[in-house]
Parts: sequence; structure tokens; C-alpha cells
Amino acid sequence: MKLRIKLILLFALSITSIIFVYNDYFLYSTPIVKITNIEEEKHDNIKEEYYNQIITGIIQNGKYKDNVIEIKNKTSKSGVYDEQIHKNTEIFVELSNNGTIANSIIGIKRDKYIVILLVIFIDLILTVSNKKGIKSLLSLLVNIIISIISIIIFKNNYKSINILILYLLVAVLFIILSLYITNGKSKKTLSAIISSIISLLISFSLSFLIIKLFGKDISFWTMEYIEVIYDYENFFYVSILLCGLGAIMDISITISSALNELIEKNPKIKVPILIKSGKEICKDIVGTMNHVMLYTCYSSIIPIVFLALRNGMIIANAISFYGNLELITILTACISIVLAIPISLYISIYILKGGRK
Repeated sequence: MKLRIKLILLFALSITSIIFVYNDYFLYSTPIVKITNIEEEKHDNIKEEYYNQIITGIIQNGKYKDNVIEIKNKTSKSGVYDEQIHKNTEIFVELSNNGTIANSIIGIKRDKYIVILLVIFIDLILTVSNKKGIKSLLSLLVNIIISIISIIIFKNNYKSINILILYLLVAVLFIILSLYITNGKSKKTLSAIISSIISLLISFSLSFLIIKLFGKDISFWTMEYIEVIYDYENFFYVSILLCGLGAIMDISITISSALNELIEKNPKIKVPILIKSGKEICKDIVGTMNHVMLYTCYSSIIPIVFLALRNGMIIANAISFYGNLELITILTACISIVLAIPISLYISIYILKGGRK
């Protein structure tokens, strides 16, 4: 009965959240226009189709709320340099002084899509994991807060602070707080924390030394917003540092929890058996974790690589120019994952078995 009440409350809260975000125009100071009609005039170009649009919409907020306005817009079939706008799309605009004309379209209001996905994620994790899911969400919230604080600290002190040192501290905080909040105070949590930190530091140190010694030809210039990044090399090191962090923690706590369960079931279990069991567990998870990292890298470079191919660049050159930094990052993450296995295995056995050989 209690479970049914919890599910009903969760469903009601989810629906309320979605309804709210569909009507949250009053939260924005920038004028929002809901498009009611679009008239298009097609213009053929040598390479693609272009459209001149006359957009009719209703202002949803501000002092000109409910006014009907017209907006002139130019768009293309590819949408590389412009937004794809349709009927019922909600857009941010810059209005003229009298509020009758939109000078330009600033962007599309997408918060409702994010909230819907967030609601589905929270509902699923709470339904499937129950109390554990609450701890996971709390851990995620704490990490988001730490991330925001670190960004503010760097923003206010970017001339004097080293971003790499800052995020080394942030990464250690992520590991300690995430594992502690999610799994509580125990020997298995301690072993997972120590294993994660050691694995992260060793793999990052290896990558750092290799890049410093042999990475003179790395194409840092392909990073986005390179013109405004004053310390682009350290920014890249930070991405390497954080990329495989979640996978390292996952492997560490998985091995630690599994070995802890074996020891609790049979306190007299011998170390060779624990090592053998741990290795079998590792064989099952190392491949999937490396694939997670690979697919993450693949998804991040798809748009720019495909755009380069569309413009006639050879695939090898496209990957070399636009995917080299991601490949370095993913290889470092894979090294971290592989290192985390023996480190987690032996540290867990040492701590859980009381330091005995």
C-alpha cells in the first residue's frame, strides 16, 4: 500500500513539473514568442536549399504579452548556421522599442524537453532503486553543486589559479563524496575510494608525462573557443582527468562490493579464491566499460567529422583533424579502467581481509 502511495505521489509530482515548465514564461526576462504560422519562400542554391520565412507568433511574457508580431527569418535545409523553426516552436527574440517587430531570433526555448527527460530519469531511478536511487540523486546533486562552485572560483580567479590543480582537487572530492553518499561508511567504500584515487592519479600521470614528452604536434587548435582560452593545454588535461572518472568509480565499487559479499558469506575464504573470483568479475566488466568510453567519444565527434566528410574531406584526415583530442582522452580513460581492476582487486582484499596476506 505504501509503495502504491509513493508511486502515485511521484506520478503527480512529475505531471506537475511538466505542466509548470510548459507555462514558466514568467521566469524569463527575454521575450518569448510562440509561433502560430510560418510562410516560406524557397531559394535554390548551388549546394543546398535556402528559405525566406515570414513567421507569425504571439508574445508569451513581458509588457508586450499577447501581442501578435511578425518575424522575418532566413534558414537553410542543413541548419548549420541557423535554427530549424516550426509551428508551435517557442523562440527567444529581441524586440523593437514598441514591441511590434522582432529584430532578431536569439534561440529556441528548450527547457521543457530537458525537464521531461529529467523527470523520466528521476522516476526510473527512484522506482528501480528506491532508497539507493535517492542516495544516487543526492550524490549527483552534490557533484553538480561542487562543479558550479569550482566554475565560480575559476571565473573569479582565472588569472591566478591553475585550473589543473583546481580540478585535481575537484576530482578527488567527486570520488570521496559520490562513493560515501551512495554506499555509506564501510570498508568496501573505503577500499573503493582509495582504489579510485590511486587509479586516477596513476593513469593521469602517465598521460601527462607522455603528452609533455611526445605531444608537441597535438592539434590543440581544434578545441572549441580556442581564441578565448588562455591556458588551453591545461584545459585539455582537465578533460582527460574527468573523462573516465565515473567508470573508475564504478569498477572500484563493483569489485569491492562483490569481494565484500564473498567475505561476509564465508569469512574464512582464502585470498587466492578471492583473487580468482575478482578476476572473473573483471573480465565481465572491463569490456563493457571500455565500450562506454568508446561510444562517448564517438558520439562527441560525429557532427564535426560528418560535416567535414560532407565538405569533401577524406575520413582519415577528418578524424585526425577533429577527433585526435577525443581519441587521446578515450585512450587515457581506457587505461584508467584497466588500471583500476588490479588496484581495486588488491586494495579491496587488503582492507576487507584486515591486511592479512
